[in-house]
Amino acid sequence: MELAVVTLANTPENQERSRQIRDFHKKKGQPLAIRFSEELTHIVLEAPCLYLPDRKLLGTDAVVDGSGRQCSGHYEIHPRSKGKTINLHLDSELAAELEQIRARVGSKTQHDVILDMVIRGMKAYLAEQDKGRGEQN
Repeated sequence: MELAVVTLANTPENQERSRQIRDFHKKKGQPLAIRFSEELTHIVLEAPCLYLPDRKLLGTDAVVDGSGRQCSGHYEIHPRSKGKTINLHLDSELAAELEQIRARVGSKTQHDVILDMVIRGMKAYLAEQDKGRGEQN
């Protein structure tokens, strides 16, 4: 699992900031790992999503590995490799086909079914392209 990581210098101010972030995570019921570098010079905060009560808690010396965004009432840092949300508009035939597949395979989520459909479609497309190239030679 990818993690969002923030590294802070180990100073009394940053220790207090880390405590505030830890308390905010506890309040939200979200996991957070806090560790120190081997030399004890840096504080490392790691989580699937880091929640901060205020963006200013990071200060200017923080090293952030992830992408941040302002939300209502708090700031979030997500791992860089996190997928993007897209809106996918399916015509009625594709939507009906998707529902039929989901009904037959009850253990898969809609995400899994769409991913399978895209992968199979790409494989079929590539096979068709290879077949077309073979006929040209």
